[in-house]
Amino acid sequence: MIAGEFCSYFTKLYSIQTSQFPTLNTDDITRYLQRTIRRSLTCDEAAALGSQIGREELALAIKQSKAYKCPGPDGSPAEYFKILQVELLPHMLSTFNSILEEGTFHPSALAATISLLPKPGKDLLYSSSYRPISLLNTDVKLLARVLANRLQKHLPGLVDLDQVGFIPGREARDATTRVINAICLAHNDKTPLLLLSTDAEKAFDRALWPYLHKVLEGFGLGEGFLKWITALYSVPTARIRVNGALTPSFPIRNGTRQGCPLSPLLFALALEPLLILIRSNPRIPGLRGSSRQHKISVYADDLMFFLSDPELSMPAVVSELHTFGKISGLAINEDKSKILNVSLSQGTVMVLKRQFRFRWCVGKLKYLGVWICPDLAHLPALNYDPLLETLQRDLDIWTPKPLSWFGRIGVLKMNVLPRILYLLQTVPLPLPRGFLLKIQHLFLNFIWQGRRPRLKFSVMCQPTTNGDLALPDIRLYYYASQLTQIVDWMADSPRKRWVDLEGGFAESPMWALPWLLPDQLPRRCLSLPTIHNTLKLWHKLRISHSLSSFPAPLLPISHNPAFSGGVLPSLRKRFTTSMGLRALHVLDKGQFKDIPIPTEMPALTFLERFNFAQIRHFLLSLPNGTNLSRTLRPFERFCSSALTACG
Repeated sequence: MIAGEFCSYFTKLYSIQTSQFPTLNTDDITRYLQRTIRRSLTCDEAAALGSQIGREELALAIKQSKAYKCPGPDGSPAEYFKILQVELLPHMLSTFNSILEEGTFHPSALAATISLLPKPGKDLLYSSSYRPISLLNTDVKLLARVLANRLQKHLPGLVDLDQVGFIPGREARDATTRVINAICLAHNDKTPLLLLSTDAEKAFDRALWPYLHKVLEGFGLGEGFLKWITALYSVPTARIRVNGALTPSFPIRNGTRQGCPLSPLLFALALEPLLILIRSNPRIPGLRGSSRQHKISVYADDLMFFLSDPELSMPAVVSELHTFGKISGLAINEDKSKILNVSLSQGTVMVLKRQFRFRWCVGKLKYLGVWICPDLAHLPALNYDPLLETLQRDLDIWTPKPLSWFGRIGVLKMNVLPRILYLLQTVPLPLPRGFLLKIQHLFLNFIWQGRRPRLKFSVMCQPTTNGDLALPDIRLYYYASQLTQIVDWMADSPRKRWVDLEGGFAESPMWALPWLLPDQLPRRCLSLPTIHNTLKLWHKLRISHSLSSFPAPLLPISHNPAFSGGVLPSLRKRFTTSMGLRALHVLDKGQFKDIPIPTEMPALTFLERFNFAQIRHFLLSLPNGTNLSRTLRPFERFCSSALTACG
């Protein structure tokens, strides 16, 4: 009976195109995409994306496959392909490349076994409370992995920075930091703000294939790549494993299968047209950053809206979601979507509650595993205190087990450290008082099983190459997570949306701030907790860990309050393509460079010569000026490489 209920539910879920969208018109999809998609691959990029698979690509996919994973219906695990790689590669290459001509897989190759994972906090009496994970045949997953490796290289150019999930160079902390900054910005500028977190009902499983195919065409992925995608989605079937038994097989007619390496990438492309319309909709105002409006942040199917005028924007958001759902299959569950009031008046809240069925959170909202609240002073404790309690309970279970020192440290590294590190990265605020000492006590109590430690904590944290235990030092991980913020600041054109939001608040380029003295920093920027905490820690670590000096070769000349003359744009362009001129641009081995005069640029003007003389005088007047031309220290090189990548 239970298996029958699951089978009935998922059979209906994977056939919504015929049951709920019987009159889906591809012309409507085409018109929608013509209004949205503006970026696409070049002909050469599309040709490379759809070219025949090479031996090195397939070997890499096999290497990337994780061992000891449950295989698909054919029973062949990844280890089989790893061990017999030399013998299997020629046959697999021939099979995969033949799809470019024949265009189909055998139906049995596309069969899958679905394992159901319960969703945390959901009522497990309902079939919808389980996440379906498709166990695909390993050979099909290898083809999908090759295609995913190819597609990943192009995604950053096709998908806007609002999407941070499964895109190379983007991560969850980009989304949570942006939300935290938005809350602070709303309070400081007294801007009304509402956060809307939508619940997409089985988003990956409802994607309609006609829409998905048109989206891939619109982004210019090319005929060859589309042939492979069509082959992978031609005649798939699935059976559900329930208590060790399998249900009858049923066809899959929509959705991107969770468990396939391509699935999150295709979903990101499918969602982008909706986000383009939301960004361009004048009836959906957001928060102003240094160069753009901030309206939405997306991680996979988690959509977070920043609504500064919700009475105007809420109907527009609902309308955009409804229109998109009619052509794509996306369905938003209003009863499960959540709202957090950050700074709205009670009158506005009452009006919105009468108009919309969204759930209003009381005091806090969980986003990507992080608790978000309107009062940022409570946010660290709101997240770290429950973490400490959970870790204590888990380690109480592990403590009696007969493990060696190295075994216990291995438990901390694999079980505990990732959970702590995730919060350190996603909540870039000061730690609660005493948190590091509590973690240290927790670690020592676990390793020594409640007895008095026989080694100092600092000694245990030394690397194994010194004969010690390499116990994780959470303090250093915290420092590293904060210094990562500075590396992200260094880009001329922010590659992180939260950097743009911070730059708009600080009213100063973020790349200049770390290299100024504390008393030269704009006061406004220090009222943003994320900026203030990072800079406060930076000026402490800069000296204690010899990360940099003042002045440093990365000292900004542009946007430097101490250099009131400013830098002429024409002079800056003679030295660098970057948006800011720095000391290292004009100095070489302790000497000032001659002003470059490229043939494609006009002759040097009197104003440029005079401006360069001002720059010389400014740099020569600085104390410890010899530091300006020294070799970059390791952390400075990290920052310089981020600057070079964008400049």
